[in-house]
Amino acid sequence: MRHIGARCRDLQGQMLEWSGENRSPARNVYDGSLRSLVRLYQADEESPYRDLRPRTQTFYDYGLKLLDENVGEMAIAAVSGADVRRWYKKFKEPKADGEPERVRRAYAAIQMLRVVINYGRSLKLPECRDLGDALSAMEFKGVQRRETRITHAQVCAFRKAAHEAGRPSMALGITLQFDLGMRQRDVIGEWLPDTSPGAEGIVDHGLRWSDGLTFSHITGTVLRKRTSKTGKVVEHDLAQLPDALAELERIPPLRRIGPLVLNEETGLPYKRRVYTKWFRIIARAAGIPDEVWSMDARAGAVTEALDAGAQPLDVMNAAGHTQLSTTQGYDRTTLKKTARVAQLRVASRKNVE
Repeated sequence: MRHIGARCRDLQGQMLEWSGENRSPARNVYDGSLRSLVRLYQADEESPYRDLRPRTQTFYDYGLKLLDENVGEMAIAAVSGADVRRWYKKFKEPKADGEPERVRRAYAAIQMLRVVINYGRSLKLPECRDLGDALSAMEFKGVQRRETRITHAQVCAFRKAAHEAGRPSMALGITLQFDLGMRQRDVIGEWLPDTSPGAEGIVDHGLRWSDGLTFSHITGTVLRKRTSKTGKVVEHDLAQLPDALAELERIPPLRRIGPLVLNEETGLPYKRRVYTKWFRIIARAAGIPDEVWSMDARAGAVTEALDAGAQPLDVMNAAGHTQLSTTQGYDRTTLKKTARVAQLRVASRKNVE
């Protein structure tokens, strides 16, 4: 039976190569092992992997590498639910004694296992169907949702420290993230690989800038932008956002073209890592704890809005979300909400009595 199974897997790999579904080198031909499926998923021109954004591909590559290097030799047909649970525990082990468990690492590996097995199912590989059914019935502890947020007081302190550090760009960037409730990527943009000849736009060392805020997004005092993740168009009246408007008015009139947020050192939009580095430097100078990240400005915006009594659907639209559950995921519960609930409950008892 083992001989028959091996022969079937060999023929399956030959079929994929012949049919053109696998256009990768011979070493990536599927042979029934998890490693071969991982590499086929990454090499196949028709794979969903090809449609991922570069930053998402980088995240996927991390989990896929964990599978390839640690359990890649396993035959998919031989993998059981018990094996997967054992892998999760192994991936989760601390890097050294006394250090915390690496839950994020383990969760990434299992998530990528689900991805490649689902890809195998799309190729009608029977062993992937069986393992996929097993995985669908299994749950694993993931990374806990972040509970931190940036407050308006912290944004004010950050702005002051940024200007003192000669980084008005950082003051503007964080203010826009907070006041507009936008993702960092939608404010400062991102640099994507672009090897096409004669690439248009802002290009630097083989990378092309995209998705960030530019002055062309502003008409009068109205800022209108299509968000990069959901494609939803969001609109904000800057006249209603005095902090953001004040920072924008600091920009000299002759510079009001192209990207809003530019690195003072290069005159180009920030690279993500450089922006993150400067956020931490300035945040520490402003007395903001290290557990607060730049990305927490979006959670701060949603929480402040809901605490102030804004309608959840209005907040959802302002943040560019397509589902209310996503907006609720950014909400950091505060005393204002629990106090409001308590007051309503106590008042209702009086009415009953």
